[in-house]
Amino acid sequence: MDNKKPKISVVIPCWNQAQYLAECIDSVLGQTLKAHEIIIISDGSPDDTGYVAKSYEGIRYIETTNRGLSSARNTGIMNMTGDYFFPLDADDKMLENCLAQISNMIENTDADIIAPSFKCFGKYQDQIILMPNPTLKDFNFINGIPQNKIGYFSAIKREALLEIGGYSPRMTWGWEDLHLTINLLSQGKKIVTIPEVLILYRTKENSMIHEANAHATALTAQIRKDFPDIIQ
Repeated sequence: MDNKKPKISVVIPCWNQAQYLAECIDSVLGQTLKAHEIIIISDGSPDDTGYVAKSYEGIRYIETTNRGLSSARNTGIMNMTGDYFFPLDADDKMLENCLAQISNMIENTDADIIAPSFKCFGKYQDQIILMPNPTLKDFNFINGIPQNKIGYFSAIKREALLEIGGYSPRMTWGWEDLHLTINLLSQGKKIVTIPEVLILYRTKENSMIHEANAHATALTAQIRKDFPDIIQ
C-alpha cells in the first residue's frame, strides 16, 4: 500500500453469515487499492465463521461473546491500526474501486465521514444514490422510519469515533449506523457522500433491516431521547 494513502481498516463483524463470508472477504482483497488491514470479528457466531476467516492469510480474526453488532464493531475500532474505519457486513460486498474512490475523497476533502452510494441485491434490487453532503437537518422520519440512508456504509476517522465512544449499545435492534452518524454530525463532524455505487448490499427475508423496521417505534424513540434538540 502507498504510505501516502489513508490507511483504511475494513472491519467485518460476523454472526451466522459464514456462508457469505468468503465472498465478502474476496471483494475486499480484490480492491484496486488494498485495505490497510482486514479484521473479522466473530460475534459469538456458532457457525463456520472462524474456519472461513482462518483459511485466509494476513487477515486478523477476533472472537468475542455474542453482544450484538454495535459491540462487535466497537471491538474492531479498539483493535484497528488504520486511520479510517470501514465496517462491512459479512454478507455484503465491495466493488473493486470502492477503497480507491474513498481514499481519493479523503485526500481531497476534510471530511470525517465518507459515505458511498450502494445497490441492493438479492430479495430487493434498489439502488440508493445518496444526497450530496447532508447535514443534521436532512435526517427526518416518516411514520417512524428514517428517510435518509446515510450511514449504512461509511469510512469514518478513528479519532472521531473514539471521541464519541463508538457505536451506542442502546441500539439493540438496529439503526446503529444512523445513530452513530447523527452523533458524529452533532459533534461538528463533516460528511461527504459519493454518488457512485461502490457497495453491494445483500437483502434477504431475515435481513437485520427488517428486524430494525419491526422495532421502528422503539428505535425512533431512543434516537429522539439521545438527541432531543436535533431529531423532532
